[in-house]
Amino acid sequence: MASKKYPVVLRFEGMDPSDIGGYETHRMRRGGDLGHIDRNKPAPRRLLGTETWAQEALAEIELMKIETFAAELEDLDRRNRRKDLAKRRIEGPRDPWRASRHGPMRELILTANKEWFEHTESSDEMFSTAREEQFEELAVAWLRENFGDDVIHARADLDEQAYHIHAVILPRATVKKYGTECRVLQPSAQPLIRDYEAAQDSVGEWFSEIGLARGERRKQAIRDALNDGRTPPVNPRHVRPAEWRAKEERRLAGKAAEVEVRERDVAEREEDAAAILAFADAVSAGEIDADGRAVEPVDTGAKQQSALLLRKATRGFAAARKAFRTAAKRLRASAEAKARRAAEERIAAEIAEIKAADDVIVEIVRHFPSGQRHKIAQIRRKLTAKIMALDPRAKGRSKGSEPGVGDP
Repeated sequence: MASKKYPVVLRFEGMDPSDIGGYETHRMRRGGDLGHIDRNKPAPRRLLGTETWAQEALAEIELMKIETFAAELEDLDRRNRRKDLAKRRIEGPRDPWRASRHGPMRELILTANKEWFEHTESSDEMFSTAREEQFEELAVAWLRENFGDDVIHARADLDEQAYHIHAVILPRATVKKYGTECRVLQPSAQPLIRDYEAAQDSVGEWFSEIGLARGERRKQAIRDALNDGRTPPVNPRHVRPAEWRAKEERRLAGKAAEVEVRERDVAEREEDAAAILAFADAVSAGEIDADGRAVEPVDTGAKQQSALLLRKATRGFAAARKAFRTAAKRLRASAEAKARRAAEERIAAEIAEIKAADDVIVEIVRHFPSGQRHKIAQIRRKLTAKIMALDPRAKGRSKGSEPGVGDP
């Protein structure tokens, strides 16, 4: 049975000179996305470039800017363009590359499937790094062969989930400008950056000697499908691990916050409902009057139970009063801030909500004795009179037209 063929993975990422600082900070594991780093594994290993490659690259780019600026000023002076010369002196040097969304540099990533690196022929090779060493040797040779001195840095990451290599390409080129040769950064000057499919072919052929294969030909599959009138396959956009983890953390945090808000809201509603029911129980038992004041019990032995009911009832009275006042405040704000039609619709919804809560209280005390029902009816009228007055449908309605818990 033939062994499974794993693809060699080659990916280019756009890079701007301003990204070099952040790249170095992450390379030295001092910042950036470090959530996936295994501190028990070896630190990244430098493969190409000096330890001060970042400073050298930035200094070289700055020199390109100054050289090109000097050539431009000399050309304007030679052509006697005095106004333009004065203007350019004020503006200063420009970046020595054509602006694009990818930037003038490239970060290159080379790797293979984690299973390929972990595969062993025998138990004696369980902790062997032979495949990493093979891959690394070929990768360094391929980088030098195809990018030459434009590979200003390369490193091997050993402390993440799978072994992989990062490289930084500074695509130098020379163009004729201002009557002289000027050094610039030009990604298209590198054939493998200019032609992605050629880069995939090249790396696939180069690594075939260690059993790796070229990756899937997605662009060719898309072209073939379009030529045949078929729906092309989806070309997935690569998402960096750091970007994916940040997005996933935001999504999970948002869902957790929503659940917490819902749970807190439900708990508050349950507490209010329990307090209101305790208040109704205390009124029906004659422990408090319609204003929430304690009624001295006749039986001295019942004082302890009465005190407990009084505490619950007091909380219930306060919760009910707060709920009705809050509803009244919302209704007034809606009525004043919105157009009449929108306000009436919102008021109707609020009134319906209050009436639904009121129906619950009515159902609870329906079977209470007539005297107790009368007391609760007085409380309901005190709490709801102001709110019901806001209901436009209630205007002109007689006070006795709505049945309540106090009605026989």
